[in-house]
Amino acid sequence: MSEFVVIGNEISIASIRSFLFAKKIDNGDSLVLNPMDYENITEEIKNSEEPIDIPLNVLGVRIIKDTSGEVPNGKVQIVEDDKM
Repeated sequence: MSEFVVIGNEISIASIRSFLFAKKIDNGDSLVLNPMDYENITEEIKNSEEPIDIPLNVLGVRIIKDTSGEVPNGKVQIVEDDKM
């Protein structure tokens, strides 16, 4: 069974970076986001001066939009590299 984790009050690039550092999420792992949160992240990047990497990644961790409908809004699912 998948575990869904709250990473902060609001999912943003800053909260994702802090979460990755705090939990020592490895380069090559992935975070799966609810589609609404994913769209908010892409809008945040579009409105910033940062370049958009495709596929979307933060500090080497892929950010993936949930297509299954399982990841709740405001939470993320961690997928380790060996499970992809």
